[in-house]
Amino acid sequence: MKTKTYSANCHCGSVRFKFTSEEITTGRRCNCSICIRKGIVMSARYFQPEEVEVEGKENLAVYQFGDKDVKHHFCRTCGIAPFNTVASVPPTYEGPAKPGDYRVNLGCVHDLDVLALDIDVIDGRAF
Repeated sequence: MKTKTYSANCHCGSVRFKFTSEEITTGRRCNCSICIRKGIVMSARYFQPEEVEVEGKENLAVYQFGDKDVKHHFCRTCGIAPFNTVASVPPTYEGPAKPGDYRVNLGCVHDLDVLALDIDVIDGRAF
């Protein structure tokens, strides 16, 4: 499988990151209360911490709510949420996510037309 290194940043550029992935052709939207309000398209897959290189971590703040299973990272300057990380998973969870894994905001990725992607909606309200 052919991979590509993607570069991304928040709106003001204070937070920059790179990750390597197969070509991105799909994205995910979630119907939970925070994702509906943010309106962002996230990566369809999770990325392990060693697959994501972040610069400007000192410019990030974190928001958690509910069960606190997800850390919602956002830029302290421009407010853009470049990625989420998994804080914990419930004991009964059988999916692919592990603590520390990333889901990236595809709207932050350079040269990626988010509106041209196939978008799946996940039922985050049910989690």
